Amino acid sequence: MTTNHTQEILNAVKKIGQKVELELNNSIHDVLNQPSILKTINNQSRLAAASISKLQQTVETLSIPFNFPTKNDVASTTKLFIQAEEKLDLLEEQVTHLNRSFEELKDTIAKSHSRGII
Repeated sequence: MTTNHTQEILNAVKKIGQKVELELNNSIHDVLNQPSILKTINNQSRLAAASISKLQQTVETLSIPFNFPTKNDVASTTKLFIQAEEKLDLLEEQVTHLNRSFEELKDTIAKSHSRGII
């Protein structure tokens, strides 16, 4: 086989593959776009959402007597932790600023003493 012949075969396979892919995509779209299929999927998703909601409520109810954290508990704790961390960072900045002010005040007092002002 020559390189040209091999390239022709690969191009032919590629064209056939693209044609098959297009036909498969079209058939999938045709099946999924049927109103009966869409209604069924919509109803099933509503049932699944209701089941998930009921399950979440059950977990919340069971978490109280069994004393285990729920997803909401973890999320709330995480928010509180982040808020505490932000406040701690703010306090750290204020303490640093206060230390600088004290150092400047000490320097000013030392300079005043050396000049004999105080």
